[in-house]
Amino acid sequence: MKKHILLGYCSLAFCTLVSAQNKSVNFKKIKELGGIEEYLYQPNGMNVLLLQDNASPVATVQIVYRVGSKHEVLGNTGSTHLLEHLMFKGTPGFNKKNGNTITDVLQNTGAQLNATTWYDRTNYFETLPSDKIELALQIEADRMRNSLLLKEDKEAEMTVVRNEFERGENNPNSLLDKEIWASAYIAHPYHHSTIGWKSDIENAPIEVLRNFYNTYYWPDNATLTIIGDFKKENVFDLIEKYFGKITKAPNVMPQPYTQEPQQYGARKIIVRKPGELGVINKAYKIPGALHEDLPALNILGEIIGSGPSAILNKTFVDSRLGIYAYASATNFKEVGLFTIGVGFPTSSKHEDIDAKISEVVAKIQKEGVTQDEVNRVVAKISAQTILARDGSGVIASELNEAIASGDWTDYVTGVDRLKKVTPADVLRVAQKYLVEDQSTTGYFIPKQSGNQNQDSAKANNFITENGPFYYRHSEDGHVHEESGSAILSEQKNTTEIAFDDTIIEKTASAYKREKAAGIDVISVKTSAKDFVTVAASISLGNYANEGKNNMIPSLTASMLSKGTTLNDKFKFSEKLQKLGVNLSVNASTFKINIGFKCLKKDLDQVITLLAEELRNPLFDAKEFENLKQQFIGNTQQDLNDPGERGGIALSQAIYPKANPNYSLSVEDNIENIKKATLDEVKSFHKKYFGTASMHLVIVGDTEGAALNASLKKSFKNWNGGVVENMKFEEAVKANSKTEVVTIPEKPSAELFIGQYTGLKRTDADYIPFYIANYTLGAGFAGRLMQTVRDNDGLTYSISSGLGGNITTGGYWFVNASFNPALFQKGLDATKVQVDKWVKDGITATELENKKTNLIGSFKVGMSTTNGMARTILGFVERGLEPNYIEQYPKDIEKVTLQQVNDAVKKYIQLDKMIIIKSGSLDKDGNPLK
Repeated sequence: MKKHILLGYCSLAFCTLVSAQNKSVNFKKIKELGGIEEYLYQPNGMNVLLLQDNASPVATVQIVYRVGSKHEVLGNTGSTHLLEHLMFKGTPGFNKKNGNTITDVLQNTGAQLNATTWYDRTNYFETLPSDKIELALQIEADRMRNSLLLKEDKEAEMTVVRNEFERGENNPNSLLDKEIWASAYIAHPYHHSTIGWKSDIENAPIEVLRNFYNTYYWPDNATLTIIGDFKKENVFDLIEKYFGKITKAPNVMPQPYTQEPQQYGARKIIVRKPGELGVINKAYKIPGALHEDLPALNILGEIIGSGPSAILNKTFVDSRLGIYAYASATNFKEVGLFTIGVGFPTSSKHEDIDAKISEVVAKIQKEGVTQDEVNRVVAKISAQTILARDGSGVIASELNEAIASGDWTDYVTGVDRLKKVTPADVLRVAQKYLVEDQSTTGYFIPKQSGNQNQDSAKANNFITENGPFYYRHSEDGHVHEESGSAILSEQKNTTEIAFDDTIIEKTASAYKREKAAGIDVISVKTSAKDFVTVAASISLGNYANEGKNNMIPSLTASMLSKGTTLNDKFKFSEKLQKLGVNLSVNASTFKINIGFKCLKKDLDQVITLLAEELRNPLFDAKEFENLKQQFIGNTQQDLNDPGERGGIALSQAIYPKANPNYSLSVEDNIENIKKATLDEVKSFHKKYFGTASMHLVIVGDTEGAALNASLKKSFKNWNGGVVENMKFEEAVKANSKTEVVTIPEKPSAELFIGQYTGLKRTDADYIPFYIANYTLGAGFAGRLMQTVRDNDGLTYSISSGLGGNITTGGYWFVNASFNPALFQKGLDATKVQVDKWVKDGITATELENKKTNLIGSFKVGMSTTNGMARTILGFVERGLEPNYIEQYPKDIEKVTLQQVNDAVKKYIQLDKMIIIKSGSLDKDGNPLK
């Protein structure tokens, strides 16, 4: 249906232009809880959830279909997920031929758009300026029943999804997880993963997908959620206008009824592939999310597996038996698994780790847990529930999972359910469900294949958050579409967002900047209620180019959470846990990053704990040796990661060793970890930690928070830190080069193309070149996604970006993943687009669209306290005032087409391309046999 027809013509069913009285009758209010109103749109049975917040001109529109991979049968596994991709391909009103694809139209408003598929549901959403709500509703109504679902689109998208499948097969944990579910559930449709079996992905006919779409994608199988800045009467009008012409499903929608039969004994599976760490996942069957035992199981997972005080960390990580450990309970609608996992060095035996896990379970079943442990977890989750209500997009995501579990009100009442849990409940569920005969155990046994092409195995600066990462068993579902927000990245830890004047008065133009205890403090009050976000940094000056051990900054930052002179790591962690706070301190070789979010009432306590961690670390020798083992184990995994090794090879081909953007090899990093000493860590801490270059930004409900008083009290007389500029050897544009990094048995290979530009953020050409690159490779609307992915179907992910610490002269790159057999074809298709971009530049229409996108994205990016805090911090680190947000959109707007295209030709030379091929490819770049 053409767009102009949607504006007020009558359909065969009924006219969309009805009286206000009829409209109010059509929306039957069901209930209201926690500020969320539920309505039933009676003409077609669609559920509607509304949460109004007019403080910021941003809104999220989300539609959740109560159909997921559990509705699939043999032969069409993965259909829900493949349909998710195809429903971005267009409708009669929004399509590529018309020049108005769904992704283009939404991204050009500055929207963040996405879709996810999981076992119980599929959702589509966009967070966008609130004056574009009508557009979002028009698109969602259109693709609900009018998606084109063309055979040619399916054929192209099949290879995209297959590449996504292959990328998952690269990861030992996700591969093992898939095998465990397939073994734990032999009858229930949770048996197969959401992405489906490879043969179904490749062979399912378009008729099967159309039939699935026509069976389940109807308004009476959907919940429409609108959160943010809107007026209810206007929203009712728009829903009537666009969804009013859609009828209920013509037939009853079939629902799965298969139940899992009784399991009569423990099951065990083994996966052998190249890797560096052994992994054991032990999974026990549990009931669905709304079952009365789930709150106790969730608390049990937190007590066993979350934080330094967790039993698994004490048992495995502290004893050096393991590198990481975790535990969690799924919250699916029908059934699920309680999983305990441990990753460990190859010096440990799987059978020994397995037996140790069983000992942990037996001890819990015998001794139970304490009231204090339960209280601590409940307090943590209660605080984090409030802290999570930061932006309409986050709230929509949480509501999405509650809808999928069967009752959206669990989003509001979930904490109340947790508060009723007693230690006796936790003991009971441990005894009831953690039963060996109801378990499925998975072993990932790494095949030691050796380190091919070791000279090319490089690693980026190792950055951790509060210590080395722990693998977390995620139930977030598959996220498939890239955000449309504007992001400029620098060393993966700095975000800069474009801005729109319409929101500035409500955000950072009313900032306060002053010194407190020697710290540069910027305070911004927003509409956030009862919480604040803090982002801070300390410069490391010229450390990156002094030839010192590059692992010392990360090791030092990670040691801070291992105890202080006032509290050991357990007591310190428990204090933070009770406040629901994740205090993040991590470091690159350029700077120390600090961040947290907390309730306003707890700010003084958190600042006290932050000062204690930064100023008085314990630096225990035993903890340091444990930490080094964890770093080594995690870094070793990079040896089998095509993306890591390819990216490192690119940086080494672009920069000389004396440049701070040069990345050391994985082997060098491991060697540096091994030889690092505690004395080096202490010396580093003494010299670089301090207020000399420290910036701190606080955003949120800051009125009455008394931040400066807390800082003056806790950071009084804290000296140290450096104020110096980085000295380094300038890079030069290198000659063209092709290099292969061979890693066996990886179904997906990584391509990197790049070259040195030397651009700094202060250069006049920086913004024009950024806009040019954004046109080529940013999100859905980038040329690379629209051609190599959407038209050619060669990859799941392809993008271009600006890399390196750009204050020292950055580089430009393209990154994509391809099946090894399609690698050369993918490379050729990518080069066609890059060549065209350099030779012909971008068009005037593209320039205007990208300007609109970048400026509009501010409303979205700055609508969360974290987005605003990190953005302002990035400005002040560069010597700018926070009110640069008023100038930046003007800098975007004034860029001319001539400046953009001249910048591309000036900084990119087609005969100087560096190409890195990383994965299961031989020395000539052909697929390994």
